[in-house]
Amino acid sequence: MSSSHKRRLLIRAGIAGGIAAALGLSLWALPLLLPYGAQERLDALEFSKVFLDREGEELQVLPLSDGLRRIFMPLDRMPKDLTDIVIAAEDRRFWFHPGVDPVGIVRAAWQNRSAGKTVSGASTISMQLARLLRAGERNGAGPMQAKLREAWEAMQLERRLGKKGALELYLNLVPFGRNVEGFPAAARAFFGKPLAELTVSDLLVLAVVPRSPSFYDPHANPANNRAAVLRLGLEKLGADSLDAAYDRILDPGRSGIWPFRTPHFIRWLAGQPSIAASDGRLPLRTGIEGELQAYLENLLSRTVDDARAKRVSNAAGLFLRPDDMTIAAWVGSVDFNDVLSQGQVDGVTMLRQPGSTLKPFLYSMALEQGFTASSVLPDVPTDFGGAEVYTPANFNDQFNGPVRLRQALASSLNVPAVYLLRRIGVGPFTDRLLAAGFKSLESQKGKLGLGLALGNAEVSLLELTQAYGLFLHDGNLVQVKPLLAPDAAAPDAAAPDAAASDAAAPAGAPAQAPAAATRKVIDPQAAALVRDILTRHPDRVLTFGRDGNNRLQFDGAMKTGTSNQFNNIWAVGFTTDLLGGVWLGNFGGQTVVGTADSGYPAGVMRKMLEVFSSHRPFPDLAGFRQVAVCALSGMTATDACAHQVMEWLRPGTESGPCDWHVKSGTGIRIRYPQEYQAWLGRYRYRPSDGYKDGDLAILRPLDGAVFYMDPGLPLEKQQLAIEATGTGTAELSIDGISVFKGAFPFKTWFQLRAGNHRMLLSNGTETIANEFEVR
Repeated sequence: MSSSHKRRLLIRAGIAGGIAAALGLSLWALPLLLPYGAQERLDALEFSKVFLDREGEELQVLPLSDGLRRIFMPLDRMPKDLTDIVIAAEDRRFWFHPGVDPVGIVRAAWQNRSAGKTVSGASTISMQLARLLRAGERNGAGPMQAKLREAWEAMQLERRLGKKGALELYLNLVPFGRNVEGFPAAARAFFGKPLAELTVSDLLVLAVVPRSPSFYDPHANPANNRAAVLRLGLEKLGADSLDAAYDRILDPGRSGIWPFRTPHFIRWLAGQPSIAASDGRLPLRTGIEGELQAYLENLLSRTVDDARAKRVSNAAGLFLRPDDMTIAAWVGSVDFNDVLSQGQVDGVTMLRQPGSTLKPFLYSMALEQGFTASSVLPDVPTDFGGAEVYTPANFNDQFNGPVRLRQALASSLNVPAVYLLRRIGVGPFTDRLLAAGFKSLESQKGKLGLGLALGNAEVSLLELTQAYGLFLHDGNLVQVKPLLAPDAAAPDAAAPDAAASDAAAPAGAPAQAPAAATRKVIDPQAAALVRDILTRHPDRVLTFGRDGNNRLQFDGAMKTGTSNQFNNIWAVGFTTDLLGGVWLGNFGGQTVVGTADSGYPAGVMRKMLEVFSSHRPFPDLAGFRQVAVCALSGMTATDACAHQVMEWLRPGTESGPCDWHVKSGTGIRIRYPQEYQAWLGRYRYRPSDGYKDGDLAILRPLDGAVFYMDPGLPLEKQQLAIEATGTGTAELSIDGISVFKGAFPFKTWFQLRAGNHRMLLSNGTETIANEFEVR
């Protein structure tokens, strides 16, 4: 053969090889380069969201919108026996073809021609996957066109997902009937077990079901299922008896296959935007602690049973681990399925009046504005003016006269709280609560009055409990954390424990605020002092006595609250490592029978803190020093003060020596400020040495007060009390008419008459004015 001829042959061979290579490259590249028709469905594919507790146990496996459950499991976590069985049954050359099996096509054509009908479709696993992704579509294509499209899209899927990705998706999507798809969900529906716990025979029984879920259902048609397993020769892969596998099959009507724990929490969590947007491929591991959750559920149920006679029909509770504010327990009602008591209402997110539980946030503002824990506040009958006269009373209808701020907060006295709110302002306090995370107040802003000091706004238990974290995080707001760190573990296997911190916090130290997602709301020293006040039990005795559920035998804080009709009773409490809130009442808003006091939720709180916290003490207050103060005046104690207490004060905030107690030849005399004249008279006390000089002030009515005449009472019985303090000789006029002349302090009466009225009070050198309205 001549060299020129050889050269021509080589050229032709090169051209042919190039054409073949180009054709091969095109067949390899085109499935990837050309648009995939079901790409939108592939991208939008969702799986059941699997929620786990802290220990990795399932809380719930949520169905998709159509009630279908399919649980995603990565291929490398599926049993190796399963992939071997499925490939042997469905696509023996799966690992060697490009998505379409030419050998299978030839074999199927021969079998169909020999049988005179279609007995084999030659569909590969990837072709079946392509069909699953097109399920429900109607496009009018004939059988041949549909098969060609499946073949083309199978190649496209394998180019996009790879062999393992296509097999993984198929195993997670293949339908089984019983409203489940995929082997992980089918293992639960048919055997009541995680996929990892199935035997090889169990897997064999499942493997043939997708061919025709109703015909091969192993419970309804075990003979059909067995025949399919035997016909495929798959029983040779089994290590145990097929009979044992059929004995383990569950009745489709059996309940309890899917867990239904913490229903209110899961419903709230699933509605959070970031969770709702997830595709369900990863299990969601929460901070729910199984033992704590079960204990709280039982304790709330027993407490409601004890209180039912008072028309208390429901309860809710929320507990957090304050180190990172993870939700450890969430009970929205005592029985989710109790229709009569509206059990599906979530008491954790429901809005209700929180009573006195808002007071610590008010007192923290007062401490920031110059008040100290020893500042004296008036607990005396007071009319607070505003849109109308507001006259608060304490829980026990008693007034304690002068009380130190620490006592006022610890004993939850009402008049001092309203007095502080009038000084601070409703608007600024509302803004503080909004900054503290009470988002529900946005719609109520501008509609709230002085009653806000006593909790007449509506907030949720979730907001309230989260906000109390301010007193554990140096005044920083840390959002509640429902999920632990992302965990890629399959839901069939327990998720590993969360990694321990490299550096432990000092023993007894309050939880430290995480660096992210925090916002400074309260001055750190004010927050620490409020925490100290809520922690020390002896200061609560004015209202709560020396014993009872409010008393903790370890270092922990407790604050209770009730709404006006006692139909909402609350307790919030915390230790160094547990923070919680409890609500009792009824969802219908009915008033209770008798008085359902806060002892019920306080009892729940006390027990929870006893059982589930470490009882480590809080550290001493940083930046404070202890000073001996007079128990009555709150001023620096002298040797004339028979009763002294140690108080935490910041350097530079100490007051002068007590001038309420005066030594005399016969002993110690007490000189009260003038504003306590009426209170002393109410309880038939008299100052032993007159009154201290006072600033010129009209104590009541307050400026801007509005009063309403009662048409049912005789006019002469409708009089307004007027009280004033000052030094020197008093002269009071109303609407230009003199109504009183005499010594300070004084109390006089004004006959009510409709209209706007102006008062002038003078001490001879100074004059002040005040206005009020009578309607």
